This record gives sequence, structure tokens and C-alpha cells, in this order.
Amino acid sequence: MGGLQAARHPDNARPFETTLESGWLCGPWRRPTNNSSHEAGTIHDDATAQGLGFRGGTVAGSIHMEQFVPLLHHAFGPDWQRTGSLSLWFREPSADGEAVRAMVQAAGAGQRQVRMLRSDGAEVLSGTATAGLDTHGALRQRLAAMRPGEAPRMLARLRGGFQTSGLPTRVPRVDVEQRLPIITERLPAFSLEGDQAEPPLSAAVHALRVFEERLPVARGAFVGLFGGIEWQWLHGPMHVERPYEVSGRVLAVTDSPRSEMLWTETVVRDPALGCDVARMLMLSRLLKQSSPLWNPQEDPR
Repeated sequence: MGGLQAARHPDNARPFETTLESGWLCGPWRRPTNNSSHEAGTIHDDATAQGLGFRGGTVAGSIHMEQFVPLLHHAFGPDWQRTGSLSLWFREPSADGEAVRAMVQAAGAGQRQVRMLRSDGAEVLSGTATAGLDTHGALRQRLAAMRPGEAPRMLARLRGGFQTSGLPTRVPRVDVEQRLPIITERLPAFSLEGDQAEPPLSAAVHALRVFEERLPVARGAFVGLFGGIEWQWLHGPMHVERPYEVSGRVLAVTDSPRSEMLWTETVVRDPALGCDVARMLMLSRLLKQSSPLWNPQEDPR
């Protein structure tokens, strides 16, 4: 369980220190916890992941995003939390407790490159970040370059698009309190009093995923994982326990040799202030190998 694993990865008790290496501003080595390893039948479960050819249960990409936040504050200043962006394409997964390091291009006007490396040298992710609005982030560029592939089977009902709005959401305080002991970076804003407390970025991402609950797909009939996430602050930050509304739409369904790829965009709105707070572009990969639509069971008769 995630809480039990926390004792093995006490990174949040260590100071956040940066170094400058070959033009990259580098954060410290951290060992993120796979806090979903108990979810049987998912990509975070060792047995399921290994059965699909992975080394073991994977740490969610949204968890890796948390490691960039203090680094982006260092690179861009506090305005990043109000209008900044982080756009990531996930390349190689990491397992529970594996050391990884976040890096951002040390200099440059506007958009800067970002990446994360595993201790064995593998690139976990790459992408871009900005201090302000970015309509050409790394993940959005990937979407623009996609070409039609094989007809979807798991996502056939979404090929023509889907959208909805007015979905209520919030970041519960209890969820934040459960995350804080195992988070790699524990920022002061997470512990503010009342509704001034801000959630870790992974919790904010989860709050926008209420849109997925409305999608007409057969849950449990496949194994999925994040292929990429782009987070754009519009009028940030978000706050714990504050009521928000989410609107979302399916942008595209594309294909790769191993997965069907679902591209969605969601926006979270603060109805009390009358403004959009953040926008998220997400790529979800549905693994073909995990679905009977692509790998039908042999007829036992």
C-alpha cells in the first residue's frame, strides 16, 4: 500500500536543491512512490504490468509532474503557479522507489525544454514549460502530427467525439493529507489553513478526470496508462475543498502499434470567481494486448 511504502522513500524530508549541469537546471534525485500498487488489474499492479511486458507496476505520470513544480518556480518565479504551463510526453516508465531527476533548460525566452531521467540513464519523459500561456506545448505538437491509423475497437464510440460541461469537482482535504507523507516535494502552500491550501499537482490533475467517468467506454475491459499530460494554468492556483466545475471534450482518437490513443481536453472553472482556472490536455493509452477486442480468447469448444 502507498502509505506503507512511504517509509522506504522519505524524500520530502530532504531539502530541495538545484544544480546547473550542461545547460540544464537540475533538481535533486527523488524516489517517487507507486501509491496505486494495490489496485489489482491496473498498470500500477506488478502482476498486471509484468504480464503486459513492463518491468513492474508503474509510477503514474501525474506523480512525476509534482517533481517539476519547485524547479519551475525556481526557473520562472511564482507566476508559474498562476499562468504557467508544463507539457509532457511520457517515454519510459519508472517503478516504485526508482530514482529519477527533473530537469529544465536553464536559459531561454518563452518556451523551455524539460526532461526527466532515471538513474540508469533512461529518459522517463520530455516536454516543454513556459511562464505564461502556451498553445504549442510539446504534447499539443504531438497531437498535431498524428495521422489516422487502424480503426479503433475499444474507443470506437468516441471516434466521432464527445463533450460535456458543468461537472462538479473538488480536491478533498483527506486526499491531500494522504498524499503528503509520500510526496517527493512538500511545498508550504500544501499546508496553508482553510481553503487557502493548494493541492499537489497530481491531485489537481485527478480532480479534472471526472470527465473520464462520463465517457462511453467499457471500464475494466482494458489496461490503460498515461501517454502524456499538458497542464496550463489560466488563473491559478487551485485550492483544496473549493467547489469547481469541469467541462471536457474528446479531441481525437489515434492509433499506434501497441495502443489506441485517446486525446481529451478539460477545463476547470471557479464558478464563484467566474473564471477558468486551468486547462489540461491528456493522452491516455489503451493497451491493445490487454483487450479481448484485439486478442480474443480461443473458443474452448
